[in-house]
Amino acid sequence: MSDEPTYEDEPEMDPAEFEGDEVNPRADVDPFESDPEGEGDGPEYEPVDNRADFLDWFDQHFHTAEATGSREIAIWCPEWWLHPEVNARLWALFRAHQAVELSLSLDALSDWWLNHWDRHKLVLFDAQTGPFKDCDMTQGHLYQRTRGRHGPAVPAPLPPDGWHPPAT
Repeated sequence: MSDEPTYEDEPEMDPAEFEGDEVNPRADVDPFESDPEGEGDGPEYEPVDNRADFLDWFDQHFHTAEATGSREIAIWCPEWWLHPEVNARLWALFRAHQAVELSLSLDALSDWWLNHWDRHKLVLFDAQTGPFKDCDMTQGHLYQRTRGRHGPAVPAPLPPDGWHPPAT
């Protein structure tokens, strides 16, 4: 007797019945539409605005965090929200911190400080190479750049017309 399962109770299927059927009959449905069928049966979902949660976390965190070092080492822009990299880093820190709050791990918060905050802090507060290097905490956003230093932070010319990205 074989150990393989048998499907004796399953009805016989004729593959000819399925010829011409679409592989995905709902391919035209937008997965991001809250009510794809337009029937109105299910609950409608409003987009979640996390700005208030983020700003609460930001305010609380920066009342806790300490920038170590001298003023030349630790720098901050009074208009930090105008820096795309800073926004991305802070958002990543916020989302990781949200995961910590939901975690059952006893060491999750410690891991967040060591593996998230400490690493981002080194970049954010670096006066020489960090995103605020052209800012001044009292004079304002991009103060150093507007004093005669213009141009992109990283000169990145576009490749020639015949260039193609590597195939993956």
